[in-house]
Amino acid sequence: MDTECASHEISSSTEKTNVVEVESVVQSWMVDYYFATLCRHFKARSGPEFHKALKIFEALVDELESCSHRSGHPSQRTICCLLARVIDGEELDVHYDRVTQITPLMSALPIWESLKEASDTDLHAKIKTLLIVQSVAVCVKKGNSKLAKETLQWLEKETEIPEKLQGKLTAIVSKKDAYDPLLMNLTFNQLLENIDMFLDAFSLESSSVFLLEAASKVVEARHERSEKTLPEQDRNERMPSSPESIQTEENEAQVDLLVLNMRPKRKLLSKQTHDPWKPETAKKERTTGKRTSICKVSRRSSSPSELQSDVCVTSKTRRKWTLIEDRKLKAGVKKHGEGNWRMILNDFEFDNRTGVNLKDRWRTLKSKGEDF
Repeated sequence: MDTECASHEISSSTEKTNVVEVESVVQSWMVDYYFATLCRHFKARSGPEFHKALKIFEALVDELESCSHRSGHPSQRTICCLLARVIDGEELDVHYDRVTQITPLMSALPIWESLKEASDTDLHAKIKTLLIVQSVAVCVKKGNSKLAKETLQWLEKETEIPEKLQGKLTAIVSKKDAYDPLLMNLTFNQLLENIDMFLDAFSLESSSVFLLEAASKVVEARHERSEKTLPEQDRNERMPSSPESIQTEENEAQVDLLVLNMRPKRKLLSKQTHDPWKPETAKKERTTGKRTSICKVSRRSSSPSELQSDVCVTSKTRRKWTLIEDRKLKAGVKKHGEGNWRMILNDFEFDNRTGVNLKDRWRTLKSKGEDF
């Protein structure tokens, strides 16, 4: 009876509170918990457990209607997109993009670029270099020289590679040398360890582990109660139970029932569907345009798709640039700097353009002596 009254009081209190805000806080705790769980599995290099938790995390994040209370920090989903691709980095038969030539590490590179503001400058540069090197190294070590060559060509078009590094990678691909000193010094394990460092810094600054801490306290309390109960069992068997002890047991049982009654309902999240994730730097309106998001968390089917991808290795039919697109490109370069084509694509709406298209058009504009 007392438990029912307590539950009724909690329910009444909840009704007085803004339910939407309450659910938003609960969802935030759940997302934080699964984000912390994914980071833990990544550091443990536990791929199966990571992908199992990733499915739950993605389902939670996809259902969130608003993340305004988290707008001050980079999206945890963005980081999980990166972790998923890196943990599968040595699996060339795993694909996150519609174009099968895009390996997991190639797909991770533009995502890491979008997290530039969330990491230390030196650490960001080091991880970028490791991603570039290992994108090629994995193909060479797997004996897929054709894919290694295509990967290097893609990297030359899609990102800025130091000339010296580009020359060394070209020589490695040409010689098919999986034991080159460069690959021995910039290993896949180093990439994982440096990302671990990034996760430690990000979690320290941005993530809340309230749900994990609260659950830990509940477990500790149960263990303490069990330890107190065991030594008293023999004595309780020999002695009749006093009214006080009976009342204590009833109170403990009521507390457990109360905890169960306080568990969140299964249908906390909205049924409304949303557009795919975009990096939080994007300011353009959400549309159902032809270009797809690069940050799908889970893996794609290994079978080729007819749909166009945001990241593409093969060339496409040329289409004339409009004056509006030129203006957007100039504004993007002015804001993000030359070479950051992926960030410009995310910040401005282009009609099915790729980073390669932006790079080529910018070169044309410069050769014409356009006024910038």
